[in-house]
This record gives sequence, C-alpha cells and structure tokens, in this order.
Amino acid sequence: MWNFHLERVFKGYDLDRPCFVRDMDQIRTWGLPTPDHHYFSAQIDGMGEYRIIGNRGNTVDYCFEILSGLAGDDGVVGDRIDALETGRLQTDADGRFELFVGGSPRSGNWMKAGAKARTVFVRQTVNDWTREQPTPMLIERLGEGRAKLPFRRPSPDEVQALFVQAATELVHQVRFMNDFSLNWAQILPLNELQAPAVGPADAGYFPGQFNTKCRFKVHADQALIITMEPSTALYQSLALAHPHWFNSIHYRNVQSSLNATQSRVSSDGLFRFVISPKDPGVYNWLDTAGLESGFLFVRLQRLVSGRPPKKLDTKLVPFTAVRDEFPADEQRVDQETRFAIQRIRRLSADKRYA
Repeated sequence: MWNFHLERVFKGYDLDRPCFVRDMDQIRTWGLPTPDHHYFSAQIDGMGEYRIIGNRGNTVDYCFEILSGLAGDDGVVGDRIDALETGRLQTDADGRFELFVGGSPRSGNWMKAGAKARTVFVRQTVNDWTREQPTPMLIERLGEGRAKLPFRRPSPDEVQALFVQAATELVHQVRFMNDFSLNWAQILPLNELQAPAVGPADAGYFPGQFNTKCRFKVHADQALIITMEPSTALYQSLALAHPHWFNSIHYRNVQSSLNATQSRVSSDGLFRFVISPKDPGVYNWLDTAGLESGFLFVRLQRLVSGRPPKKLDTKLVPFTAVRDEFPADEQRVDQETRFAIQRIRRLSADKRYA
C-alpha cells in the first residue's frame, strides 16, 4: 500500500495536469475488492473543469464516480458526489467517449463536482480474464488558468510535504480498513448470506450493485456449500477476503474468487460453490489458502430483469460429504485438471497487469 500512496501522491499532486493511477493489482489489494474490477483513480480540483477521453471497450461494466476521497483518506468512506454507470455512458459507433467533470451542466456525458470533490474513481469490470481488458483513459483540465502555465518541478520542501501526505493517507487508510473489518466481524452473520440488496451510496459500494456478504468459518475437515440460482445479472462474483487485512486472498495463485464466466452450473440448473481449505474435487471451489475464517462477498451487477436475486443457501458439511450435495453426474476435477485451471488463472492474471 505504501507504493500505491507514493505513486498516487507524486503522479497526482498537480491537479492542473492530472492522470489516472491504478489503485490495485494482483499483489496490492485493500478494502475487500473483487479481482474482476480494474480500479483507477485521479485527483482533481473540485472547482475546476475536466475532460476524460476513453473507449468503452469490451468490459462487461464501466462506472465512474466523483468522490470526496478514496475510502479511508480522511478516516471515512468518502462521499459519493455523482456517478455515471454503463447504461448512461454515451459512446460513438467505435465505443469512444468524452466525459466532462465539473463546470456548468452539459448534455450527454457530464458529472457534477464541487468544493468537496477530490477524486475521480473508476471501475472497469471483466468476466473473461483472458479476453476482456481495461481500456486506457486520459484526463485533462479545461479552461483558462494554471493548466496553461509552464510546468514547474516541486521544490525540496514540496517533495517533503508530498511524502508526509502519502504517509498520512496510508495511516488513515490502514486504520480505517482495520476498523471496518473489526466492525464486519461483529455485525455480519456467520456462514449465512442474506438476500442480495443494493448497497447504500455512502458505504463505498458499486452504484446499483446487488450484494450480500458474511463471515465464513470452515475447519480443515469441513466445507461450506453455497447454492444459488442463476440470475439475469451480466456480472456475478463470489470473492473471499482475509479476516484481518480486509484484502483479497492471493487470487493470482489461488482460486479465491469466481465470476459467472469462471464457474459451472450443475445439471439441475443451480450454481454450487464450495469454500474449503482443501480441494474438494469440484469445479466451483473457493480456496481459503489455509485460512479457517474470513469474509465472503457476493456481487451482482446489471440485472437485466431489474429484480433482486433470491437468498443464497448456505450449508456447513463435513469435508467427506461434499459430493453428496451435488448431482451424481457432477464433473470431477482431478489434480491435472486443477493444475490446468490454476495455470490459466495465473497467466491471465499476469496478462491483466502487463
């Protein structure tokens, strides 16, 4: 996280010449993210006016938010000032778009800013790690003023101040995430998922996303079975997270998350997922990487029907009884097949951040 805060501060300190910074990668994760989102942010002057140029690309979802800061910057989640989701993003025939931020309202792609606005936060969501890739975005400040003045290198005192700013934001974010995880450890049900619902705007959730979460606790001789009906969501994922650090569990090397493209439906038309520290020999295995406890987060986006999905069933069973919870014709995954799945996952994760 220190590298991220340094990069963010030193690349983004000049609000007249902003740029997007990748917030997370396959090693650096925080805030219980999903590996299927590509997270980017740019720092702005909320009283200025900016233009973002990009291409919609082939990602399944694409969302912009204007925030008062990233979660934890000031020890709080950060206010959502405005949001623009895929369904309202206007593009040309080739997928290109211009999005304006701040200034007077415009027709088309425009988002309000204001004195509290500090950050443009972007999520590009993929289903197929091997085929779908995020697209680059360019951001520039518009209008007269400092943006047209010659660039000036920061002085030694200004550089020192940037280091202090990065360290301060790091401490704030670590404390915030620790408090957040401690709160979830107290309030979330154990091994039980509630019916998915849209998360509140002031809690850092993806706009319009249906989600549900719980704590999981699974001993070495146990497995937690999650059963759910397929929904009309264009994006669906289940992801595990560390119980203390509130980050992803080694998703490059461990199958600790699965989206709908990476999952398989049983012959009876249902999804079944197995959370366990040992390989149960089924396709939809969520590997805890040896952890006996942590968080499970289920996300569903862009529901075609608009109707919320039903409550997911959970069942804690002995590890030896996992196969009894599946149809008799469920495909078995041997060690060679598992190695092939993990290899594709590892290589496609590397491709995402090449």
